[in-house]
Amino acid sequence: MPKTYTHEKSEWSYLVDIDDLQSGPRTYDFSASEEARADLARRMGVVSVENAQGTITLQRVSGGVIQAIGTVRADLTQSCVVSLVPVPTHIEEDFEGWFGDKSGAVSFTKARNEREAKKGQSEAELLEESVDPEPIIGGKVDIGELATQYLCLALDPYPHAPGVSAEFIAAPPPDKDGEGAALRKNPFEALKDWKERR
Repeated sequence: MPKTYTHEKSEWSYLVDIDDLQSGPRTYDFSASEEARADLARRMGVVSVENAQGTITLQRVSGGVIQAIGTVRADLTQSCVVSLVPVPTHIEEDFEGWFGDKSGAVSFTKARNEREAKKGQSEAELLEESVDPEPIIGGKVDIGELATQYLCLALDPYPHAPGVSAEFIAAPPPDKDGEGAALRKNPFEALKDWKERR
C-alpha cells in the first residue's frame, strides 16, 4: 500500500468514527466535492478530475484492526505524454486496505495471519502493509485518503491521445556490423576486455 498519508487533512478526506463499527461491518458511499476534485487534480498532476466516488466496507477484525474493502471510481482528464492534448480517463479500481494502531504492529500481523489461515493458507505471506497499516487517529480512520492512494496507483503514467502510439518513440540506430545484437544477448560482453584496457 502506498504510504502517502500524513496527519494533515487529505485532499479528499472522509473520516469514519471506528465506534460506528461496534455492531458489525458498515458500508460507506462518498464522493469528492468540487474543491476536493481540484485538490486531487493537483496532487495527481492531471488536468482535472470531473468525478470521484468511493464505496468502502469497514469491519473490525482481531487485535483492534480494521479491514477495508472497497472500490474507487473516477473520471478525469490527463495530458498526452506526446502531444499534450487532453486525454479523458475512466478509473475503476478494487482494493483492500487495513487500519491499525502503529504501536500494535504485532497484533495487526496476528490478525492478518489469522485471516489468511482461514483461507486455507498454512503460511501467510507478510506484506509490507501487514506491519505498517494506515493509522487510526483520534478514534477515526480516513477512508477518503485510502481511496485517494489507490486512485493514484491506478493512474496511467503515460497517457496517449487516440492515434498517438509507439511510432513516435525514437527507434535505435541501425546496427551495421551486428555487434549490438551480440551485446544484447550477452550484456557482459562489453566488459570482457575492460581489465586489460585498464
